Amino acid sequence: MSLWQDLRYAFRALGNSPWFAAIAIVTLALGIAVNTSIFSMVNGLLLRPLSVTHPEQLSVLALQQSGDHSVQRFSYPDYLDLRNQSSSFSDIVAYRLTLGGLSANNRGDHCIITRVSGNYFSVLGVQPALGRLILPTEGQTPGADPVLVLGFSYWQKRFAGNSDVIDKHVETNNHPLTIVGVAPKEFHGTYSIVDSDLYVPLSANIDSKDDTQVQDTWSHRADRSLSLMARLKPGTNLKQAEASINVVARRIAEQHPDSDKGITVGVFPERLARPDPDPDNTLPSVAAAFMALGGLVLVVACFNVTNVLLVRATARQREMAVRAALGAGRVRLVRQYLTESLLLAFLGAAGGILLTYWATQFLSNLSLGTDLPLQLNFLPDLKVYLFAISAALVTGVIVGVFPALRVARRDVSSVLHDGARGSSGGRRRQLVRGSLVVAQVAGSLVLLVVAGLFIRSLGKAQTIYLGFDSNHVLDFSLDVQQIGYQEVQGRAFYRELQSRLRTLPGVVSVAQAFTVPLGVVSSFDSVYTEGHSVEPGQQPPSVEYNTITPDYFDTLRIPVHRGRAFTEADDENAPKVSVINETMAKNLWPDQNPLGERFSAKSAAGPFVEVVGVVQDGKYRGVVETSAPHFYIPFSQSYLPLRTFHVRTSVPPESISVQVQSQIRALAPNLAISELQTMDQALQGVNGFLFFRLGIDPALVNPLLTMKTPLTLAVVSLGLALTGSAQTTVRACAESRIFNST
Repeated sequence: MSLWQDLRYAFRALGNSPWFAAIAIVTLALGIAVNTSIFSMVNGLLLRPLSVTHPEQLSVLALQQSGDHSVQRFSYPDYLDLRNQSSSFSDIVAYRLTLGGLSANNRGDHCIITRVSGNYFSVLGVQPALGRLILPTEGQTPGADPVLVLGFSYWQKRFAGNSDVIDKHVETNNHPLTIVGVAPKEFHGTYSIVDSDLYVPLSANIDSKDDTQVQDTWSHRADRSLSLMARLKPGTNLKQAEASINVVARRIAEQHPDSDKGITVGVFPERLARPDPDPDNTLPSVAAAFMALGGLVLVVACFNVTNVLLVRATARQREMAVRAALGAGRVRLVRQYLTESLLLAFLGAAGGILLTYWATQFLSNLSLGTDLPLQLNFLPDLKVYLFAISAALVTGVIVGVFPALRVARRDVSSVLHDGARGSSGGRRRQLVRGSLVVAQVAGSLVLLVVAGLFIRSLGKAQTIYLGFDSNHVLDFSLDVQQIGYQEVQGRAFYRELQSRLRTLPGVVSVAQAFTVPLGVVSSFDSVYTEGHSVEPGQQPPSVEYNTITPDYFDTLRIPVHRGRAFTEADDENAPKVSVINETMAKNLWPDQNPLGERFSAKSAAGPFVEVVGVVQDGKYRGVVETSAPHFYIPFSQSYLPLRTFHVRTSVPPESISVQVQSQIRALAPNLAISELQTMDQALQGVNGFLFFRLGIDPALVNPLLTMKTPLTLAVVSLGLALTGSAQTTVRACAESRIFNST
């Protein structure tokens, strides 16, 4: 009953000071919103468990080799050895992500495909939404079990949730498969931020590789393309599991020294291995740093409101003295003050949750610069709401404790008599206020510095030389394998399309490539230099590469420093050639002229390609990456059905998108077009400037803010810091009773 009386009095007191209440609630709402929004992102990235049975038992395995700090994936033979010989795991599953196309009803789609071992769904404990899932007995024999399971979102999007898809025959990369089931709605796969469209057994033949290459994948221990996830046995912890599985790893290394010498296997909790295992724990460290910054924002907000409450307590001291004289005990007065501060905090938390929902919805729906089904789910859940309530409790206690203690120490008789404000009490009051102001200004200064560094980072990122010119370039991707085109038909189609696009008004040049700089798709191969053997047990360097047409360097304006670019004469009948970047030239042939040197991306025995040119280094996988080796090979000597077109224009590139689509439709009406956007738009994706430019649109704010502020945290920090620097104004308003009850 007394608590209800305290609440009613608190509401009445705040109602008598609406301006004070509004400013305090808004200040706390901003502080709580920043913390809750950051926690929502951390929760979405690291804390939210997979929608599987007992997700806490799942761990991710990562392979490392002596002398190499990087984390590697596993070969299929190594997977079988680890699975069959490990005693700490109830089972181990293997999977890998690939890009491909699904063709059904005379229409093709570009898809993310998860190739899985037969025990994938059974070990995870996932139940189908429709039909059945891949069985443990499937996926063990190359070429067998041509079945697929649809991801729930893709089933809804592509087949409108029609239950008749079961037993439907479709083609994936021009290989026939049968749909046997649909994964549950809440299951998106086991690779973070990716919503898998299709699940296909490892055994199913959906690759463009020949039979020899397929057999190599199943038998060659150097072909490391599989991610492994294991389920711990009950009662086994990660350290025990890691020690046990490394006994198996040492045994494998002894039996296969040529490929596995010096290997070790790390065991990571699934939540801390997103999207891939990282021995340095980079993502959790970054998350902890941002949570600390968010906490500092809330502390600054608390100091701001506490200082105002102290001023308000001074203005209300006679009211409290009268209540004490009428019989209210000190405990009751302290409880009343804490009730008011907690009420402010919970009202602020309510506003903060609303702001958090808006902010996380915005972040979850951000364009990632790709049509691929990547997903960010930062929306609040029960864990986030509990965090917000906890933040409100802590905030209410922090902002109310000093005013409450002041009330408890107040001498009633001295307050009720005229001239009773003692000098010592005034000095103590000013000391507390001054200390709070100093702490607030210090915290605000830290946040201002952080905000300034974010803004400076954005400015520098925008001036980084990427190694190519993205202005006036239109991009789009096609995969003719989706509509059943074999190599001869595919080459003819791409030649004809490129010829047609060149004739469009405003088109300067047209080029084709397999991967896009700073895109989400990349290709790597092990590189063997001619005349240099690889030490037993060591792996050759893995180098990223791109397959291109001769116009690529001119279209993207990548300068050729030495030698030449590709020409039409570099066809399938000519000697194999390659163009490399400066870093690859320095790494493989230091202090030498690389022109004329040869290397192989197949094996130490060849076949070898000759270096005919050296181009400027660029950014390939991230804006802030250091210089990395890279090489190019011509499409005419290495056919791929999936290609990205780069169309350089003299007019705004988006203005020709309709004509481009018309030309594609004229040649292949059922061919899916993906990633149709300007190259500048593509560069705003996850590997580009996305994380530098998270923030507010400058068109929605004061024209002075012509630069996009990175991260909402910086904006809120700046606002709270400015609020803190205006503390003297707030105090002056409080002294004039603008914020106080009558």
